[in-house]
Amino acid sequence: MNKPKVLIVQEIAEEGIEVLKDAGYEIVVPDGPSEEALSNVVGDCDAILVRTTNITKKTLDAASSLKVIARHGVGTDNINIEAATARNIPVCNVPTSNSNAVAEHVVGLMLSLAHQINRADKALRNGRFEVRHTYTGTELSNKVLGLIGFGNIGRLVAHKCHHGLGMHVKVFDPYIKKTEEFNYVEVADSLDELLAESDFVSLHLPYSPDLHHMINEEKLSKFKSTAYLVNCARGGLVDEAALHKALKNNIIAGAALDVFEEEPPGNHPLFELENIIVTPHMAAHTKESLINMATGAARSIIQVLSGEKPASCVNMDAIEGVKQ
Repeated sequence: MNKPKVLIVQEIAEEGIEVLKDAGYEIVVPDGPSEEALSNVVGDCDAILVRTTNITKKTLDAASSLKVIARHGVGTDNINIEAATARNIPVCNVPTSNSNAVAEHVVGLMLSLAHQINRADKALRNGRFEVRHTYTGTELSNKVLGLIGFGNIGRLVAHKCHHGLGMHVKVFDPYIKKTEEFNYVEVADSLDELLAESDFVSLHLPYSPDLHHMINEEKLSKFKSTAYLVNCARGGLVDEAALHKALKNNIIAGAALDVFEEEPPGNHPLFELENIIVTPHMAAHTKESLINMATGAARSIIQVLSGEKPASCVNMDAIEGVKQ
């Protein structure tokens, strides 16, 4: 009997590969992450394990034996869910695998913004020790943190900032489910209310076309002039041209981005500004989370190919033949 084949699109932690090998699966590695390279080798593969590469309809059309797609992480906007569902292919993800890593990154960016750590670091490297008198920070204690979205990562950020830093937490999320654990959270009646009252605004929601540029020029005008924006969610949620204008004209105090509408972003105009911190979509990249994502995705593949219910499947309700 032939071994099931798993196409691993990009490099993953060795621990994830070992999970698949221990289950008796064969690993297939493409020449590169391009659509053509994937289409050339996916034909007899039973599963795809993918990080950020786009899994397109063309690639799926070439995948005559495909039974499952596992996303190494949480977001699935790089996978053509509609095309996968039409082929009865479950798309799995690992929802909590990188939550703590991203939450810590968010808090780190907030601290760096508030205490002007990045600006001071750059100045001191250029011999400007005197900036210690001009780069005055602000404390996070008693400040209002506004969270847009209150899923796994948003809740961790809330916990760390309230219990660890003494911040007040306000949330806007139409689907929020408050529990006793989060009795300290205040729920905003509207997005505009949250923006107007927050000292830090952090995005924690997936991208969808109806949320495109939800933070635009009009919404940025609702911010306090002393407020900061943090986005470690998805780049398309923020109108980057409007953000550039707001930062350049001091409409808001600063921002930190780990994600961009186009990645890689190239020589982005935002990079010319001093009141922004940028990182290359790396919030989820800790040793611990990379192992969690790799092993979690591998186990999802094993579950589906073994006829078991996968731990997390984003299109479960729309497909047939997979254990519910």
